[in-house]
Amino acid sequence: MGALYGQWQQILAAEYFGPDSAEQSIAFYVDDEVGQELAQRPDVTGSLPEAVREELDWARPEHLMWRLMERCRRWESRGRLGAPPSLPVLACSVLAATKMASSDGMRRSNYYGRWAQLFGERPGSPRAERLEGAFEEVVSMWQELDRWLEDAAGLYGASTISTDGFYRKIGYPLSQALIRASDREALTRFFSASGVLAGNPVGVPGRELLRRLRLWVAGRDRNLSPRLLEEVELATGLADNSVPLLAEILFRLASQWDGTLHEPGRERRRKAAPLRLVLAGRGERLEWTADVAPGLNTVQVGFPEGRSFLLKAVYGGVYSGLESVFPSDVQLRQGVHLTGDELVLDWSGREVILLRMHERLGEWVSTEYFEPGAQHLILAAPAATAEVRAMALGLQSRPAREVPAPVPGWKLFKGVRAFDGAAFGRTLARGGEHIHVLEPPVREQAELIGGLRILREYRAGGRLVGHYLRGGEPDLLLPTSTAEDGRVTVVLNDRTERLAADSRVPFPLRVLRLEEGEYTVGTPDAVRTFTVSGGISEGVPAGTGSLACVRTENAGPVMRNFEGQPDAVRGAAAPAVGPIAKRTMVPYSASEAYLLGVHGSIQEVRIPGRPDWIASRLAARLEDHAFEVPVPDGYVWLLVREQQRWSTAPLLPYAVLPPPTPPPDDYQWAWAVLNAADCISTPIWEAYVRAAREISGRGDRP
Repeated sequence: MGALYGQWQQILAAEYFGPDSAEQSIAFYVDDEVGQELAQRPDVTGSLPEAVREELDWARPEHLMWRLMERCRRWESRGRLGAPPSLPVLACSVLAATKMASSDGMRRSNYYGRWAQLFGERPGSPRAERLEGAFEEVVSMWQELDRWLEDAAGLYGASTISTDGFYRKIGYPLSQALIRASDREALTRFFSASGVLAGNPVGVPGRELLRRLRLWVAGRDRNLSPRLLEEVELATGLADNSVPLLAEILFRLASQWDGTLHEPGRERRRKAAPLRLVLAGRGERLEWTADVAPGLNTVQVGFPEGRSFLLKAVYGGVYSGLESVFPSDVQLRQGVHLTGDELVLDWSGREVILLRMHERLGEWVSTEYFEPGAQHLILAAPAATAEVRAMALGLQSRPAREVPAPVPGWKLFKGVRAFDGAAFGRTLARGGEHIHVLEPPVREQAELIGGLRILREYRAGGRLVGHYLRGGEPDLLLPTSTAEDGRVTVVLNDRTERLAADSRVPFPLRVLRLEEGEYTVGTPDAVRTFTVSGGISEGVPAGTGSLACVRTENAGPVMRNFEGQPDAVRGAAAPAVGPIAKRTMVPYSASEAYLLGVHGSIQEVRIPGRPDWIASRLAARLEDHAFEVPVPDGYVWLLVREQQRWSTAPLLPYAVLPPPTPPPDDYQWAWAVLNAADCISTPIWEAYVRAAREISGRGDRP
């Protein structure tokens, strides 16, 4: 190995594959600026291209790079210690990729012309053709580096080396030339803001990541390099059945992302999650929440130089603790940024917000993409209302219901759904400033949505999507076709057909009139299994057992052998009692809690100690345990204080409450209301606050 080549090998190995690169996604980016900076090191005596040029053997008629290949073979035979000795060659191939532009009489796509120029050869000359022919050996070096990184399992960094069918050879250096180290740092913010989870466990496809990236950078400075922005723009115009190289790179980066932000100069890595908007209380109020970051069930965040909030993980995989932050017009349009020592929460400002029903919360929650066939709500700022109205009308035959939103001036469009593929396509083709809201996700696997599900798969790790009522089978969403004819191969049990189906609109399986039984549906690469039943069987399954509550005059709570007793309640006791008392839940973490009545009544809730069985039977990560409290007649509010924060919840959220009529000297009632005065801003609660201020003698605030 020549001295200059050895110098560059050591520098590149330390710079890109040193200890600081462990568990990080590697961007082996080298351009003129980086090359000149590295060449300034005191132990370097020449340029990077010069180091590689000295190793080329022009005297051999065939193997131009035999010296380099021989070093790689010796490295392999000696146990692959350290980085492969091909780093300077690979760095030069990336350097050539960064020079691709329409100049010097060459087109932007002429990679091999730049590759020849790098070594002082004229494009099109015999020596340039030899350099192009030798590139097959460079490809094998890239594959070798990729295997070495994968086998090291993150010790030297995670590989982002990729290629595609169109750029089979030069795709390897191009995959490193598209994304700089600064781009990689910015993309961690993109993954967080666009709802990608750490490790991309749901497998968001690369084309869908590319679509979200295009929306994320639209009209905003995201600190991405000009070259990456140019590639995003170029990839946007490609055919739907193509997979751009950039999409492959984004997918690999997302799969390697650990859920933390890359922040230069910050020693401790922080996790990131997107803020989500919740339309709660039957559309009467907006709230903020956020997806729970893995390992952070309790965490502190706050506004820069402002209020701080203690967040706690609750049911549904979201945080509570932001209920006192009321989403405003400025926040929705310009964005929200909450930071802490361990977590960063972001909301990208927008004038049109898409919401879909959250499967576990039972509330409308903001989402990153439009799911054809599903019901949606759209929040629109005043400037975007007319366009959203036209978009919603274009999807369906009747206008969407339009009502005032909880934010002054904004409108809420209800019942927005796409079920007509032709109408959906025409609406998307018309375009518009906010048409991206209706863009469906790019799918690479079949999915099942909707349907009348009797129950989910109850076995841990079970293969069934669920059990559905006959006539209420789910809808099938097909992946986007990558075939030239636009068709998708669909599998239903043992039957296979190629269909020209529109992947943007779900296919209703109920039209097939399936009989009871188990079905497998999807594509050859990914199938989903579900069952169809005519209803829940009321008979007793074989092997259930023989113990039950035998019915006499009333079902009793004592289990006994029911054999010979035809009337028995299995698994339940139903004594003849009066109406079940209304109950509510109070968290064990509460410092104090009160039930509040309309006519001045107030009842303090006694907070018991946490039972020992909670720790023994429930997972340690479930920190928000709660206990039940009976609610007497006439009590309509629950007030809870946790640490220094009060929260208020209506006990009859769907009832129309009368104005409060407390006695004029009920100071305890007034004290409780005023403590929680700023928790919510509904008209009825504001009436309670006014009544409490009159009792306390404060009057209305100026």
